[in-house]
Amino acid sequence: MKFASLTHRIAGESVDAWQVHYEGLARLQAGEDIIVLSVGQETDEHTDGKIVEAAVASLRSGRHHYTPVEGDPALRAAVARRHRELTGQDVDEHQCAIFSGAQNALFAVSQCLLEHGDEVILIEPYYTTYPATFSAGGAKVVPVAVNATRGMQMVPEDVIGAITDRTRAIVVNSPNNPLGSIYTLAQYRPIVEACIDRNIWLVSDEVYQEILLPEDRSSPASLPGAEEICITVSSLSKSHRMTGWRIGWAIGPRALMDHLYNLSMCMTYGLPPFSMDAALVAFQTGSSVADAVRTSMDRRRRIAIECLRDIPGLRLLDSSGGMFVVLDVRESGIGSREFARQMLDRHRVSLLPCDGFGASGTGLVRVSLCVEDGIFEQACLRIREFALQLSEA
Repeated sequence: MKFASLTHRIAGESVDAWQVHYEGLARLQAGEDIIVLSVGQETDEHTDGKIVEAAVASLRSGRHHYTPVEGDPALRAAVARRHRELTGQDVDEHQCAIFSGAQNALFAVSQCLLEHGDEVILIEPYYTTYPATFSAGGAKVVPVAVNATRGMQMVPEDVIGAITDRTRAIVVNSPNNPLGSIYTLAQYRPIVEACIDRNIWLVSDEVYQEILLPEDRSSPASLPGAEEICITVSSLSKSHRMTGWRIGWAIGPRALMDHLYNLSMCMTYGLPPFSMDAALVAFQTGSSVADAVRTSMDRRRRIAIECLRDIPGLRLLDSSGGMFVVLDVRESGIGSREFARQMLDRHRVSLLPCDGFGASGTGLVRVSLCVEDGIFEQACLRIREFALQLSEA
């Protein structure tokens, strides 16, 4: 039987990159001593008890039924309020739609913006699901690599230089996943101006923004004129340790919200009410969880720097934010996939090869900072041991 061409666009290297991760999880569940550093969630931490109790209370109160397709009004108002606090952009609940996580929001946005023949610019390396997400409708991905000589940073002139008559959207993600590079308003400003001049959408994936220090946060949505072209996507997954709750959102022009509503009608038809009730409480808890996450990530980043420096054939790239550090293994004698494979098989540490993050991810390996300090240090020592073995071979 024949399948749609979509099935080819959503497959490939970006999906294959997760093979070691899922094998590592399966072996961990089977009882092996596997340290999983291949995903961005804190497995040793749990959602705040007040948030959990809110979901339980919601269930017990009888909140078991259909909800508004675009999301609960009170939750949308809370999202809009927090967005105003972070960016200064004057938005309300009518410019916000709730989705089953940021990934779902990105996919829905892509379906409403892009079609066959369009081009979408992605900053490379990009998160591994981006190519499938933004090409599912037939758009062509145009990668623009960060500049290795400028601290692995996005260069606005390079992004603008990649624009053609077919460009319909540019996607940015800060802190960058996997690199942890943080972008500034000075970098965003010329891109926003180019998007306004040429009627191009700018999609900003900001799932890691809340775990940055306030002075390090920046959003293109805060710039003049951005309200007409900028779509901000985020979630509670990282900032509130709620990866499994699947609460995300998209904020943008009112006209886009109408289209997202229509798409959600035939896709999710609303979210569970008890999850949204819990999410509303999450917004009421303030920034204490995000502050704790940031402190933990920064502490483990320092552990990585201490353990993984000065190793022949291995280079730890500079990282400023997010939940990961990245290793350059190109001089180790083996590729990133083989490095990750052997780390799992020989040293029982699951890492994520960055081959699926675009061509500039080849030879890089992503290391999650999301396990407790002692276990993370043990994993770093295993990585160090393996890299030294390779250098002596």
